[in-house]
Amino acid sequence: MRNLSLILLAACAAPMQTLHVTNRTNRTIEQLYVYPTGSAERGASRATLAPNASTDVQVRQGNVEVYAVSAKLQVDEHTRDRPSASQDLEIKAPAEVIFYDVDQKPAGLERPNVFGVAFTLPKPKPPEPAPAEE
Repeated sequence: MRNLSLILLAACAAPMQTLHVTNRTNRTIEQLYVYPTGSAERGASRATLAPNASTDVQVRQGNVEVYAVSAKLQVDEHTRDRPSASQDLEIKAPAEVIFYDVDQKPAGLERPNVFGVAFTLPKPKPPEPAPAEE
């Protein structure tokens, strides 16, 4: 009976799908997480991706969240930031995720099973005006 229960449980589990993840930014993605939507834990990072690099991640079919943290960048003379981007996805078949900067949207995001996830980067603060001379 126990073996039958294990076989039924395995048969009911969602099938695995391949998620092809690409970094289309000019920064390294230092941490990449893919986990079930609503999960309290992200688990371990799945990869580090250099600019224009990609990797394949195996995920269970269904709703997942992808979350990426990029390398620190210098926004202006006084500001540094470590941008992150995330999105909930419904995976029904092999799919592709492309991370990009919001002002540099790549072509091809309209294809079926392709998801674009944008990093929103902070804008540099304008320089403070010089004090008026008296």
